[in-house]
Amino acid sequence: MRYYRKIRTKTGKTCILRTPAAKDAEEILAHMRLTSGDTDYMLRYPDEITLSVKDERALLERMAASPNEIMIAGEIDGKLVANAGFSPVLPCEKARHRADFGISVQRAYWGQGIGSAILEGILDSARQAGYRQIELDVVSGNERGAALYRKFGFRTYGTLERACLLRDGSWQTLYLMVRSL
Repeated sequence: MRYYRKIRTKTGKTCILRTPAAKDAEEILAHMRLTSGDTDYMLRYPDEITLSVKDERALLERMAASPNEIMIAGEIDGKLVANAGFSPVLPCEKARHRADFGISVQRAYWGQGIGSAILEGILDSARQAGYRQIELDVVSGNERGAALYRKFGFRTYGTLERACLLRDGSWQTLYLMVRSL
């Protein structure tokens, strides 16, 4: 699926929300590494993002051509600052109504309305793709993220204790959230 929209951030900057192209692969990977190091609320450490640029290009091309997946990047002044996407939970008939969603915004751009604008695009695109439900996990303690999801109608339906084991030996719980479309 493809997406394009311009928004104005709370700081007055223009942010282009668009489907990333294959040429954006290296910047997408750099963004993923940066945001994974910004906070312990991401599910991977920066050094665990090992996909090659070639493989990321192929992924971006596949997602852009897919009728049931999307990736939306946020770009300010030519720099990628946010990324989100959804894909099927499982490739089977009984679960074809369910999409899995994830988002990342660079710390320097938190609180500017970019996450909300991208989430609007994600929800609209998921409806267009025929999904009836969208799901996500949020790490306990990530109140900013959980508040954003609740603002858009997500509700917590469960928790997964000891879901993440950090390198320092501490544990994180995941809140499982869902929204009907």
